[in-house]
Amino acid sequence: MSTERRRYFRIEDRALIKYRVISLDTVERERQFIRLNEIRAANLHAALLGLDMRLQELIDDIHDDDKPLAQALELLNRKLNLIERAVALEAAPGGAPERREHASSDISMSGGGLALRADSPLELHAYLAVDLILLPSHHPMRALGRVVDCRRFTAGDYSIAIEFDEIREEDRDLLIQHIVRRQSALLRLERQSDAV
Repeated sequence: MSTERRRYFRIEDRALIKYRVISLDTVERERQFIRLNEIRAANLHAALLGLDMRLQELIDDIHDDDKPLAQALELLNRKLNLIERAVALEAAPGGAPERREHASSDISMSGGGLALRADSPLELHAYLAVDLILLPSHHPMRALGRVVDCRRFTAGDYSIAIEFDEIREEDRDLLIQHIVRRQSALLRLERQSDAV
């Protein structure tokens, strides 16, 4: 099946996401940012946090079997944490690390965009800088999106549909692969529950 057709497969999933509205005069700068594949310190921090937690679980698992290996891994992990802090300090304006965290959110996503729930509405056709971190791989990606729909739910929150206007092809491919893997896992679970 072609990648173009897979671009529109949609799944419900959970991911770390952060977005901000950008003005029309900064859209081209955001496009360049994406094309150059620069990673913001906050995205790096959020991606590394999940990897750090998983690494610590694995270190704990092997600690009783091979203490020297577990100690070596802990030292390497501490070293990486120090490097990550230094990068965050250098990247942040005024030398202070950026502390806005990504929110873990239920989203509907495809290779062409995503939909999420939000507390406040967004203007139709507004441009967004979208920072997305897939779980459980913690792969960070940045996309330039455009609001294509915004509807109010009876609960008072909003459903916002975002179409990707700019995303690196490598990130789109990773997103599509993630979606196909999640669909396959869901189908396997369905078949197993039907067999029971």
